[in-house]
Amino acid sequence: VEVEDRADELAMLAVQGPAARALLATLAGGELPGRMRTSTVEVAGASALVCGTGYTGEDGVELILARNDIVAVWDALTAAGATPVGLGARDTLRLEACFHLYGNDLSEQRDPIGAGLAWCCKLETGFIGSGVLETVAVEQRLVPFAFTGPGIPRSGNPVLVGGASAGEVTSGGYSPCLGIGIGMAYVPTAIAEPGTAIEVEVRGKLRSAETRRKPLYEKES
Repeated sequence: VEVEDRADELAMLAVQGPAARALLATLAGGELPGRMRTSTVEVAGASALVCGTGYTGEDGVELILARNDIVAVWDALTAAGATPVGLGARDTLRLEACFHLYGNDLSEQRDPIGAGLAWCCKLETGFIGSGVLETVAVEQRLVPFAFTGPGIPRSGNPVLVGGASAGEVTSGGYSPCLGIGIGMAYVPTAIAEPGTAIEVEVRGKLRSAETRRKPLYEKES
């Protein structure tokens, strides 16, 4: 097996939302792959690796294309009705869905079990690093939370339980869908159950919140 770094040759567009597949189908020269599947399809005249994936919690696809084709495909998508949005919108959506952001919710100092990623760490398969994870004592877990009053949490805000320091916010923001401040934080395993009352210090003020189940917001079916 040979691995070739083609990062400088390629670019990616994410087409996400309830109407994403229907819109893309008008530009595609073949059938789009299902969820968590991939296929090579011509899109607006350009060859694209179409992935049934995303980072928003919505349906849609991600397109990996040659960099020279990206502008033409972008123009075709927007002409067909796609609305461009930036990283702020994407970050809000991924936070509502409780998707991790590396550097915030994940790091080399955190283990995947405490981060809630045990589902992709099947220890019995003997993957590289499984032996280390078998010995890890999970002292903190990443939990989603929602404010029960005003305020917007941000990364780095202290988390308190019963007036005592309990952790730190890793991701935070305002949820337009829920109309409240939401976030994720690492807290001691003993208080990681949904429904636990916590406080988050925002600009010197304590804001009431409670831990929740994932996802924080689930779209209507």
